[in-house]
Amino acid sequence: MASLIGNDTPYPPALDAEASEALTTALRDWALTHGLVIRAPVSQGALADESALYVPHTLFPSPFPRRLFDEARGIMVAFNELYVRVADDTGFIEEITAELAGVDDFVEGLWKVYKEVQAETNGIPTQPLSLGVFRSDYLLHVPTPTTPPSLRQVELNTISASFGGLSSRVADAHIFARKAGLYPESEVLVEANMPENPSARGIARGIACAHEAYCAAAGVKGTDAIVLFIVQPGERNAFDQRWIEYYLLEAHAVRSVRATMFDIDTDATVDPVTKKLHYKNHPPVSVAYYRSGYTPTDYPPNDPAPWRARKIVELSDAVKCPTLATQFAGAKKVQQVLVDQSVLARYTSSPETATALRATFAEILPLDKDSPGGVRARELIRAAPQKYVLKPQREGGGNNVYKDKIPGFLESLPDESYWKGYILMELIEPPADVTNSIMRAGDVKSGPVVSELGIFGCVLWDSSTHEVKENFEAGWLLRTKFAESEEGGVAAGFGSIDSVLLV
Repeated sequence: MASLIGNDTPYPPALDAEASEALTTALRDWALTHGLVIRAPVSQGALADESALYVPHTLFPSPFPRRLFDEARGIMVAFNELYVRVADDTGFIEEITAELAGVDDFVEGLWKVYKEVQAETNGIPTQPLSLGVFRSDYLLHVPTPTTPPSLRQVELNTISASFGGLSSRVADAHIFARKAGLYPESEVLVEANMPENPSARGIARGIACAHEAYCAAAGVKGTDAIVLFIVQPGERNAFDQRWIEYYLLEAHAVRSVRATMFDIDTDATVDPVTKKLHYKNHPPVSVAYYRSGYTPTDYPPNDPAPWRARKIVELSDAVKCPTLATQFAGAKKVQQVLVDQSVLARYTSSPETATALRATFAEILPLDKDSPGGVRARELIRAAPQKYVLKPQREGGGNNVYKDKIPGFLESLPDESYWKGYILMELIEPPADVTNSIMRAGDVKSGPVVSELGIFGCVLWDSSTHEVKENFEAGWLLRTKFAESEEGGVAAGFGSIDSVLLV
């Protein structure tokens, strides 16, 4: 920890039993009072919809270098623009996605919908405006004990980037604990090092910008259209989304409605002339904001309803967040291809921007048979698998294969043609001396932890003219897990939500 904080003072500060009990009780009650919660598991039966638990979170904010925090925030606008340009390059997106569709059933299903929409619209989008609510995730990289930490990008999410609502709540909870005197005196636990997190308001602002642009183009008042939150059935993480809904209404006077893709299939229509999307008896939809549709479980086998719903929305004039093309842009394969300096240069505005982006990239390799990168990846899997992680084209946590498990997993696939659906990424080496305590389901555990910083960005653009109309960084998320855990997803049950202590 001293390597991050810069002195020999233990962090987090020690608490005696009485002070520890006071802190955990106060944070638990603050969380339940202020909506830092997640719906109870379905195992509780009928009570599941009526009950909530506090979200797993840390007792203290975790240290993060101020310089790198500022760097990650500052570069988000450039990442937004990069992925706008990638999503708008139809040839590039189609080439990569068509290859993945041949070895990945989920991508193949999305690809089929995309091609059907392209055929029915002659490749001209019904709504040229697109909204991206992205999140770029980073780990601190410290390959040796004497190496200063640097940023390494884990991935960039282009669909259903979650926890923007609740990450703001955790920052507020830690600020409350400091103000209430629940933390002991500390040189670092001070106001200047514990920033408020604007992520819930920032994401709401991005959606409101798209809503206002839609209404202006359609010539309707803002109150004569709604935002449609497309959510998963039985969504346990609904409260994270609700905070964005509340800020949309309170700060921007924008109403929203929630629906699953099954609801859309049965109760949504597209006007054949105006292409306006109507859900039930509500006003037309200005923005379709996906908090589902990113995982195969959102499309159950032998049930065409979600696929039909995706096509209904894609064919409408609602601003999509994201379009299918933008979702494809977030594929791990695209991330791997962008590591190539010549490819990255095609989608960045200047050599300086490309250099700044590339400085955050880890080594990522393909797994084909023929390219130099693919050949090298296969050699590394044989020689040093413990230094790498294997990633499929999936979001949501719990999908990766780590270290020595990689060779056996690849051998278990039907044949080597399926290897192309994965990328091989070097493992990032986080600081080894950071500790914290995590509250989860009435239990508090302490130990070495690893934190992953996500920076939210909102970007609104016209895909027909490629004009970027709004582009801004929109807050952050810090997820912290115990160091022995390979996965870090909060919703998937591995991590906790945290806030930054700038050092």
